[in-house]
Amino acid sequence: MSNDTAINILLFCLADNDAEQIIACCRRAGRVAHTHTLETGEQLSKSISTKHWDVLVFDAERSQLDVQRCGHLLRKHQIDLPIIYMGEGDPLSPPDPAVVDIISKYNIPQLVSAALREQRGQVIRRNLKASENALREAEQRNALLLSDHQDPLAYITDGMVIYANPAFCELMGRQDLDGFPIVDLITNKDQDRFKNALKKQQLHKEQQRLEICFARDDSSEYKSLITCNSATYDDEECVQLTLHDDDSKHQVGGLDLSTQMASKFRFQEILQEFIENERNSDSSLLLLSVDHFSKLRQSSSLLDVETLLTAVSKHVRHIMPAQHYGRVSDDMIAAIGHHVSSDAALEMGLELCRVIENDIFEIKKKSLQCTVSVAITAINHLTPPRAGLLLDNTFHAVEKIYLSGGNNAAITSRERQQLSGKESVSSVFSEALAQNRLALVFQPMINLGDADGDHYEASLEIKDWTEGDVTAGELLRVIEQEPENNKLDHWIVVEATKQLAKERQAGQDLKLIINLSGNVFHDPEFCSWLSVAFKAAGLPPSSVILQFNEESIASALKPALNFTQQLQKMGSALSVRNFGRAKKGNKFLAHIQPHLVKPGFRKTDTPSNEQIKTIVEQAKVLKSRVLIPNVGSAATLAMLWQLGPDFIQGSYVNEPMPTMSYEFAAFN
Repeated sequence: MSNDTAINILLFCLADNDAEQIIACCRRAGRVAHTHTLETGEQLSKSISTKHWDVLVFDAERSQLDVQRCGHLLRKHQIDLPIIYMGEGDPLSPPDPAVVDIISKYNIPQLVSAALREQRGQVIRRNLKASENALREAEQRNALLLSDHQDPLAYITDGMVIYANPAFCELMGRQDLDGFPIVDLITNKDQDRFKNALKKQQLHKEQQRLEICFARDDSSEYKSLITCNSATYDDEECVQLTLHDDDSKHQVGGLDLSTQMASKFRFQEILQEFIENERNSDSSLLLLSVDHFSKLRQSSSLLDVETLLTAVSKHVRHIMPAQHYGRVSDDMIAAIGHHVSSDAALEMGLELCRVIENDIFEIKKKSLQCTVSVAITAINHLTPPRAGLLLDNTFHAVEKIYLSGGNNAAITSRERQQLSGKESVSSVFSEALAQNRLALVFQPMINLGDADGDHYEASLEIKDWTEGDVTAGELLRVIEQEPENNKLDHWIVVEATKQLAKERQAGQDLKLIINLSGNVFHDPEFCSWLSVAFKAAGLPPSSVILQFNEESIASALKPALNFTQQLQKMGSALSVRNFGRAKKGNKFLAHIQPHLVKPGFRKTDTPSNEQIKTIVEQAKVLKSRVLIPNVGSAATLAMLWQLGPDFIQGSYVNEPMPTMSYEFAAFN
C-alpha cells in the first residue's frame, strides 16, 4: 500500500471509544488508520525505535505522564513526530515544542484533520531532507566529475577563471588557473572576438561555438573549437568554456554540437546497450524527422537549417523527457523514453507535432516554419536484439508517416496476430496458446458492503503484447462471432479454478469472478461440464461467479436466461460487465437478476456523483451488488463511501496481478 493511503497514529492513553472514533473518522476521509495505544514512556521509546509513525495523539486527561516527558523522549531519540494534545489549554502557549495543536477531545473530526495535515507536513520535511542529502551528494559527485572530465573546461565570471579542471590547466601548461584573467590565455588576434562572445553570452544566454587560439605558458599556440554555455558554479552565474579537438568540429566526443545530443554512432551504441539491459522495462524509441527537409535546406542556408534543428531539439527535450537523445541523421532526432509506454510516447509525439507546427522560428531575421513526422517503437521482449535493425524499422515507419502527409505521430505495428479474416479468430487463439502467451491476471476487489469473503476478478491477458496485436479483450469479444467456439472459455475456467482451489486450500475464504465470452450461452453442456470442473477442483460452486458482457447477454437473451437458471441451480451466480452500455439494459437484465454488475467506465472516464448514484439505484432495482472499477485515488474512494457501492477496484487498491496474493487486511 502506498504511503498516501494510510496514516500511522500512536495513541497515548486514549480510551477505546476515542480510538474507534479516530479510526472511523479517518476512514470517512478515505484513509486507513493504523493505530497503537501506549500507556508508559517505556512503551513509547520502544514504539518509536522500531516503527515509523506519522503523529502522536496525547490524552492529557487520562495520561499519568507529562507531555513534556513525551517530547523529551522524542528529542532524545531524534524522532520527528508531531504531538496533538487532546485536552484544554492555551493554544498560544503549547506545553512542549513537540506539540503542534491543542484540540478538545470532543472534536474528533478536527483532530483527524490536524493529524492528516501533520502527516503531509512530515512527508514534506522528509522529502526536503532527502533532497538536501541528495544535493550534497550530487555536488560531491559533480566536483569529482569536473576534476576527472576528459574535455578541458573552465568557468569564467567577470573575465576571471573561477575554476579550471586539470585537463584545461594541463593544456595551458599551468598548474592552477583560479583567479587568472581569461584574456591572458587568448592570443592578441582573437581577444576582441572572445570578449564579444562573452558579452553576447551574458546577454542572450544562448550557446555559442567559435574557434579560438590560446597562448600557452611556453609561448606556443593552441587552436581549438570552444563552446560557451551559461552555467552556475558554486551558486554564482558564470560562463562555461569547453575546449574540443580541432578535427572534431561537428561531432565532439560523440556529441552533435547543433543539438547537444549524442551523435549518430554514439546514439546507436547507447541504444544497443539499452536494448541489452532494459528490454523488459516497457520503454519506447521515438524517431522524429523534419518534413520536406531538402526543400528547407534549398530555401535557406546550411547554417540556418542547423539553427532550425537546434530549436526543434529544444522542443523534443521539453515535451519528451527521455533518458537518452541523439541526432541520427541531418533531419532526424531520436529519443529513448525509459519506462515510457508506447501510448504515453504517442501522446508526446502528437504534442510535438502540434507545438512544432505552430512555432515560428526566427533565424537571422527570417521566419521559418516546419512540421515533423514521429514514429514510436516499443522496446520490450519482442524488440530486435540489434539497435541498427530497430532504428531501420522505425525509420521505415517515419517514411510511411511522411508519405501519407506528415505532421503526425504513430506507433509502429507488426503484422502479427491481426483479426483481419473470418478464420483468424481461431488461429489467433491457437497460436497464442501454442506459444504459451495466454495467461490470467487477478485484480482484488475491496468490499465496502456486507459481502462474505475476499473477492478477485480474473481476466484474460496475452503475454508480451505489443501495439498492433489483438488484445485479450478483443479476442474475448470477437470470438463471439463463432458462437460454437468455446475452447477459450474452457481454458479460462480450468486455469482460474485451478488457482482458486490452490488459494482456498491454504485456508483463504476467496471468491472469484471469471470473465467469459457469451459463447457458453449456446453450449447446452457447459453447465454440466462446469459442475464436473468444480468437483475436480474441490470448489464449492458459490466460490465462483461467471461474468459476461452486457451486450453479449442482450444479443442472446433467451439462451442467457436458460444458462443463468442452470447456474443458479448449481449454486453459482452470474455477473455483468460493461453495465449500462446496452440500450434498455435494465429491462432484459430484470429477467437475469445478476448477482453483481460492473459499469462500463473506461480508465479515462471521470464519472460524476450523479452517474454513480444512477448506477447504484439501477443495481438496487435489480437486487444486484455494484463493483466500481478504475478507482485511482483516495479522493475518489472518499466520494464513493457516500454513494454506497458494494465493491471497488483500481490502481488505488492494486493493479491486476499474476497471482491472488493481495493483503486485504492492509485495507481494513
